[in-house]
Amino acid sequence: MKFIVCLCVLFISACSTHIIDMTPEPTVQKYDLSDSEGDGIIQARDACPESNAGAKVDNNGCGSKTVYTIRHRLDVNFDINSYAVKDKYNAEIEGLAIFMSEYPDITVLIEGHTSIRGTAKHNLKLSENRALAIKNKLTKEYGIAANRITTVGYGSSKLISAGYDELSHQKNRRIVAEISSDKSFVEMKWTIYSVDNEVE
Repeated sequence: MKFIVCLCVLFISACSTHIIDMTPEPTVQKYDLSDSEGDGIIQARDACPESNAGAKVDNNGCGSKTVYTIRHRLDVNFDINSYAVKDKYNAEIEGLAIFMSEYPDITVLIEGHTSIRGTAKHNLKLSENRALAIKNKLTKEYGIAANRITTVGYGSSKLISAGYDELSHQKNRRIVAEISSDKSFVEMKWTIYSVDNEVE
């Protein structure tokens, strides 16, 4: 009888469950699994946590940019021995001013040129005055900051037409102002609403 009781005690002991005490503090999450931007990349692996909402991103959460080169060119011609700007060029000069207002970080170099007529000294001064005439219109009439405009006079040292006829002289009495600027656009994800946004 004692043998049976001991056997029952051993059997019950073998079936008992061992209870492990749980830690009183919650487990601290090691990595930030949130996605505050909603770009599909968790914060723990997001190398660009401030990317634009809706931007197309890579596996590191960084958006790509496409750079477009935007250029603007200004051509103005003058009468013989004159640096007076004709009214017919006002629209072109205004276009340059609008371009510079849209891209406030760019600067412009305005080149003044003359024909081969006259002395080298006279032509150099005349070409400088032509460049300054354009600068004055940009600053006084359109509010472009003077420190964004550089002027230079080349006299007759950079002819674009080597002839000695009147048409060649007219082409050489000129202003050239050419500037370029790179504008970048963030590539966006395509959604079913993209087409609607383009149409609007």
